[in-house]
Amino acid sequence: MHKFFKQILIFLIPIIVYCISASIMMPYLLSFSNGPSTKQQITYSFENSLSRNYELLILGNSRTYRGINPDVFSISKNAYNFSHDNDSYNQMYYKLKFILEKEKNIKYLILGVDYFQFSFKSDSRNYVYADFLENNYIKDFTNTNLLLLKAEYYLSNINPKKLLLLKPRIKKPFLRSNGQYIKHGKAKENDTITREIKRLDFQVSYFNKIIDLCKSKKIKTFIVMLPIRQNELKSYTHSEINEFDSFISDYADSNNVFYLNYSTVNNFSTSDFTDITHLNEPAANRFTNNLNKDLLNLINNNKKARKMRQISQKTPKYIKILT
Repeated sequence: MHKFFKQILIFLIPIIVYCISASIMMPYLLSFSNGPSTKQQITYSFENSLSRNYELLILGNSRTYRGINPDVFSISKNAYNFSHDNDSYNQMYYKLKFILEKEKNIKYLILGVDYFQFSFKSDSRNYVYADFLENNYIKDFTNTNLLLLKAEYYLSNINPKKLLLLKPRIKKPFLRSNGQYIKHGKAKENDTITREIKRLDFQVSYFNKIIDLCKSKKIKTFIVMLPIRQNELKSYTHSEINEFDSFISDYADSNNVFYLNYSTVNNFSTSDFTDITHLNEPAANRFTNNLNKDLLNLINNNKKARKMRQISQKTPKYIKILT
């Protein structure tokens, strides 16, 4: 019997060693062809957020993650894009808290907004976020098993077929140290997608927390909706879009919160996108340059408005930009 167990152990040891080695090394091997994995992206994002100094912080989902280049801005000394795929307002709130608790001197926040972004609660990246965000973040996911999520991640990396099927990309995705993710692709005219515009109270409450936290820290907040292809806008009715814009506009005021909606700007075409949703690198630079100019004008006009209020003692309506 002892000899039998010894033989089993001898048989299992190489398998166990391979599984452990593959689960650790496979993501790094795959990244040579596919670019950084989700875990690597988030880890690098948090590490870079601590190693850099910046006054302008950008939070949002994949549209913002790819579509805004922090290096283009001139409204502050430096900027950092702390967005990520699938992020909604609960992730953004705890990311903002994370940055402020690290004593970063944030003066401006670009807060990405999408018509569908209030409609879901994602836990698919919690196997990484749990390592960086405070415990209260995880408490919102009562049915999430972190051990299972991590096990699924590591088990998915032990398949040797992944390496055999790899074809090196000429232009693989990469993450800039400024936080922007670059992923190449070419959109098609017939791209389609279905979105949900409903708003969960859960995400609305976290959106409110972000706005309140920024006001308490005197951080000017620019709620920004990036350009959206008509194929995607077809997911919503005109009345739904108008109601949503009214909902966001109610947050705007004359001093701290501004809403800039670029969803229907006509100077972006299909060739400016990598797919149904995301701007390509040149278009992202062009959009960021336009956004920077609008923010400069908004800040300068706001300063003039404050001077006028000191003279007239009149309080103007909130300032919003719906382009």
